[in-house]
Amino acid sequence: MAATILTTPETKDLTRMERIGAHSHIRGLGLDDSLDPRTTSQGMVGQKNARRAAGVILQMIKDGKIAGRAILMAGAPGTGKTAIAMGMKHT
Repeated sequence: MAATILTTPETKDLTRMERIGAHSHIRGLGLDDSLDPRTTSQGMVGQKNARRAAGVILQMIKDGKIAGRAILMAGAPGTGKTAIAMGMKHT
């Protein structure tokens, strides 16, 4: 039983292709005005405690209560560090 390989006659122009990143769907942390996380919002799902903590940190930076603009997030691979960072960037 041989497998059939299907081909398509169309070609793709590589100069017009856009790269889609793993976190391109994230548009913010998904927090309301009182920094409470919404169930699903702005591409973020779950990680409610981390999202709230990130929102508190951003608010402290905006209020001038934390000097500097850098924070360190640590954790095992796949725990959402990059997703939280992207959400912070878009907030």
